[in-house]
Amino acid sequence: MTRFAIPDMTCQGCVGGVTRAVQAVDPVAHVAADLESHIVEITSAAPAAALAAAIADAGFTVQPES
Repeated sequence: MTRFAIPDMTCQGCVGGVTRAVQAVDPVAHVAADLESHIVEITSAAPAAALAAAIADAGFTVQPES
């Protein structure tokens, strides 16, 4: 599982944008987002760097989360 903090993910529309970006890299990826903490957890075989790049390309700020 990969976790990112996405501070500018503030609404369900943002969650949809993040999910679409991730699934463009890995169509079977599972994305779970917590809007309150701005954390997204991604279950995917794709490299974390590729997922982060896709989310950033969609216009979101991506920060590593442990």
